[in-house]
Amino acid sequence: MIQRVGAKNPEDNAHSREGAAPGAAVGAEITPIDVDLAAVVDAWPKLPEAIRAGILAMIRAAE
Repeated sequence: MIQRVGAKNPEDNAHSREGAAPGAAVGAEITPIDVDLAAVVDAWPKLPEAIRAGILAMIRAAE
């Protein structure tokens, strides 16, 4: 059986009960996705492998 133990210094850890760490993604705003990008994402599973490779090649060439 595993024994449960409490925090050694609960008073030092009180800030952890106040919320997430600064910069955490909790409650991050959701920005709308570009309609053209959404169309690509939607079509991706249905595209032939050669088309996918071509799209990825164009993206990598533009970087």
